[in-house]
Amino acid sequence: MYKLVIGDRDSQELIGLKWLISKYSFPISSMKTVNQLTDVMMTLEKELPDILFIELDMIPREKWDLLKTFIDRYTIAVIAVTAEPTFERASEAIEIGAVELIVKPLAPLKIKTSLQKAFRNVTHFNRREKGDELQQIHWYKSLFIDDQLTYRAPVYLMKTEERRFLSELRQFIDQFNFTSKPLVFSTTERIVIVFEQPLPEPTHQAQRFLREWEHMNGESIVIAVHQGKTDHSLHQIYMKLRKVMEVSFFTGYQQVLYSNQDDDWHDLDPFLTLTEQRQWINMLEESRIEELKEWMYEHFYGMESPYPEPGLLRTRLTSILAQIRRFMIRKGLTDNWSEALYKQVFETILYSPVLYRIVQDLILFLTHLLKESVDFRPVSNRNIIEETLTYIDEHYSDPALSLKEVADYVLRNPAYLSHTLTQRYGQSFREIVRSTRVYKAKELLEATEESVQSIASHVGFKSPNYFSRIFKEATGKTPGEYRKEGG
Repeated sequence: MYKLVIGDRDSQELIGLKWLISKYSFPISSMKTVNQLTDVMMTLEKELPDILFIELDMIPREKWDLLKTFIDRYTIAVIAVTAEPTFERASEAIEIGAVELIVKPLAPLKIKTSLQKAFRNVTHFNRREKGDELQQIHWYKSLFIDDQLTYRAPVYLMKTEERRFLSELRQFIDQFNFTSKPLVFSTTERIVIVFEQPLPEPTHQAQRFLREWEHMNGESIVIAVHQGKTDHSLHQIYMKLRKVMEVSFFTGYQQVLYSNQDDDWHDLDPFLTLTEQRQWINMLEESRIEELKEWMYEHFYGMESPYPEPGLLRTRLTSILAQIRRFMIRKGLTDNWSEALYKQVFETILYSPVLYRIVQDLILFLTHLLKESVDFRPVSNRNIIEETLTYIDEHYSDPALSLKEVADYVLRNPAYLSHTLTQRYGQSFREIVRSTRVYKAKELLEATEESVQSIASHVGFKSPNYFSRIFKEATGKTPGEYRKEGG
């Protein structure tokens, strides 16, 4: 028995389809009808139907990639329907792997034959996938439960610096041309790639993957590689790779790590000593910002293996933040901005995946507080937001344009400036820069014949592919489509 979901904007069409399908002797156990795209996606996720019968015309361009992800993940066969028999609709049907594209008005015989074809596809899929599924379950269990069986093939562990890009990484993995097709397992924070046979150059393949991902996406990832030359079980390899990956807290992302690296942690007292507490109190009270910076650099920069356990280091940073908090209360630095910045730094200490960014944010926060504590007052007639936007407008073409650079120009703490921009416009600094670059790219696409690659470089993108992805996210069209359609 099969489950069917039908999505169409026309409620009368849905009623007619449901009635017609129910008259055939199809092995359908469940049939759901929805007329909103959000309901289609919710129903896919909840019901896990075998077949999706979907009207393509109800899908806006900005939701297309999201719906494709849901189709790939939650259903097997798709029947596409459209009232527009165009090349674009045919391309969309191919893109989602539809078994049939039906053009309205719907003919009963066409619906019947399309469903029969979909049933055959689902049956074939189930038979073919049953063995694979049992194999997948076996390996998945072996990752988390030690079966004590030696595993001698390569294993990769991957993680994105920002968790929201993990699903995008999974899609890239599915499309990547590995020398041998692997098994892929996703967790909430990482992706495990398990090869079922030895590879000649597993580290070179990981480096190639990293280069191609960087070229296509521009977001940071780290890959930990087990080359398959030990007597460990799959579970032991996985746990080893997880520990190796924690080194990225000190060394950053966009690199390949190896399972033979030393993973012993250096012991560290996570709390400030009484002497260090008094030292911090004095430096804060006397606004000795340069000494505070030097202290932070000395204790947290330039660390070498063996590293201290990251959790203990985060505890030490919160111990420092506790001294800063007491200073804020003593000085009455509890205005809304200072409180918001304090909470932001606290979140950064707890969750930021890279140490040097935590230290940088903490130093910027200290700079803001100490300027406030000595009654730092900027010239009142300056419009900081206008100066910021003007600077962005004049320097958007620089790929290295950063929040710190702009904050230095307008004489403000970066964290303070970021908070002010978000509060005023509902966008982060990065989002404002991206919007500016997309706007300038639109002008160039409309007014010039420059290539997309040239325009990408002109508006501050290092990678043309990354530019095209951001442009499509913002406009719903690729740069080529935007130029061809005249905006």
